[in-house]
Amino acid sequence: MTNYSYKYIVIHFGEIWLKGGNRNIFINRLRRNIADALKGTDYASLDLRRDRFMVELNEGSDIGMISARLSKVFGISWFAPAILVKSEIGEMFGAVGKLASEQKRKAVRIVVRRSYKEGKNSMEILKELLDLANRKGMKMDKDSERVINVNITDFGTLVYADKIRGPGGLPVGVSGKAVVLLSGGIDSPVAAYYAMKRGLTPIYLHFHPFASNKIAEESKIAEFGKELSGYSNGASIYYAKADFFQSAVIKMSSRYEHVLFKRFMYKIAERIAKKEGAEVICTGESLAQVASQTVKNMRASEKGIRLLMLRPLSGFDKQEIVDKAQSIGTFETSIKPYKDVCSMHIQNPSTSMSAELTDALYRKYGIAKVVQRTMKSGVDHASWTI
Repeated sequence: MTNYSYKYIVIHFGEIWLKGGNRNIFINRLRRNIADALKGTDYASLDLRRDRFMVELNEGSDIGMISARLSKVFGISWFAPAILVKSEIGEMFGAVGKLASEQKRKAVRIVVRRSYKEGKNSMEILKELLDLANRKGMKMDKDSERVINVNITDFGTLVYADKIRGPGGLPVGVSGKAVVLLSGGIDSPVAAYYAMKRGLTPIYLHFHPFASNKIAEESKIAEFGKELSGYSNGASIYYAKADFFQSAVIKMSSRYEHVLFKRFMYKIAERIAKKEGAEVICTGESLAQVASQTVKNMRASEKGIRLLMLRPLSGFDKQEIVDKAQSIGTFETSIKPYKDVCSMHIQNPSTSMSAELTDALYRKYGIAKVVQRTMKSGVDHASWTI
């Protein structure tokens, strides 16, 4: 008698199929990322079967834990615990009956697809399965949302019910590295998520107002790193002191400070990027959300920066960002109290600084030397793996 229990998790990827001749690069990276994500879990093997990956399970495999890990791997479109049987009607129906019995006597719908085109077509197979279901008294409803999928392949038939949505996008690492400016607020962790979704490996950079980097390293910023590391199989964070900058501009009109501080941060980010081999700086800015994020101010702050500036949240409103923060698990950490240097209170901040004025202030207050001093004695680094 066949034991109809889950022996596999089938993993499908979507956007990768659009990559033409580079497809294998993306597939190989995804396989590596899946293997990294599943480190420490109990499973037998991970294999590529044509247009899908198959995780073979052991008797003691924790499907819940494996599923939780897979749900954070960018590049995965969807996955499902599956039963693999011979491509014979009796075997297929046995697996269908097993999954139907788990629906607590509610009506189900059978969907048949063929990856392997020889033999009977999908409609013929479906008809035979429905005839058997009727004879066995199985509750069926062609409009039911409870779907049992029957996928005929060249290595057998996969039967599964629960398709679990993955995060989609591209495998982390295929687009290179990005220095991600990470504040203590809601926006920047969400921006990091979207940067990873487009295949970038994040190198986090956090600016803080404390006298010591150690204070920041023991703060909620490390919690962000741990929460986001599940999407990138680890995290690396640089902590940078802002006090050298604040001391340098103490006599400057505060209405210009926010834009000049952005320029200072980008210059530090460039130095970190060179060290890490990154070609992108990513921020959590959303167009016109606050004074420093107007078009003119963003242009003024990034003038002279030689790397690509990526702002994944440019078109998002605040509620959309909050909703995403909640769904990826960073919101509760974001709203914890924190003395964030990026939330400086400025009286009458300028919303239209020119690049020329920013350049002049940069020279007047010796920010180039402040950048050098900060890099020399104000930056520390921490990293960990999941």
